[in-house]
Amino acid sequence: MSTRSKVATSTADEIAAIQELMGDLEKRLQRLGGQTKREVSGGASEISEFVNDALAGIMDRVRDGAQSVSENVTDKAVNIGGDAIKKVVSEVENRPLTMLAIAAGVGFLYGMSRR
Repeated sequence: MSTRSKVATSTADEIAAIQELMGDLEKRLQRLGGQTKREVSGGASEISEFVNDALAGIMDRVRDGAQSVSENVTDKAVNIGGDAIKKVVSEVENRPLTMLAIAAGVGFLYGMSRR
């Protein structure tokens, strides 16, 4: 074999080896890309679950806070309403004619506003 043919054969072998390495590298990169996609999609579902759990916790705390506020408001309204009824009953017992006149006046004004 001549020197030229040895160089050509050597170069062709090197090119074939490089092509084989490039093919192997492409396959590995594709596998790595597939694994990365699976990990990212798994990570995204974990993040989604974390966010959902956090939002559910916040909603529970808001709901509990709103419920306690509404219970406090309800209790105060019941107390104020009870006090008002007691005061009205006391006034009716002490001044029945005055309360009757007030009730008639309120009824008259209501009737006038409905016309």
